[in-house]
Amino acid sequence: MQGRSEGISEILRFIQEHPESYASLAVCRRALDGGLERVTGDTLVRLEQYLQEASDDEIEAYYTIIT
Repeated sequence: MQGRSEGISEILRFIQEHPESYASLAVCRRALDGGLERVTGDTLVRLEQYLQEASDDEIEAYYTIIT
């Protein structure tokens, strides 16, 4: 991962392109809601807001999940 903002962009891009993947669902469940059943546009908006406030370690963990 290059930097924080690039990591966040990569995470969001991956989830937008692969909303049905296990990795996308895993990131969204860990960040937002353990009971989340699917990724929607609203989920992406909420995730982006969440990631802006998340710690660097958390961003790196989510990046690892999607790579």
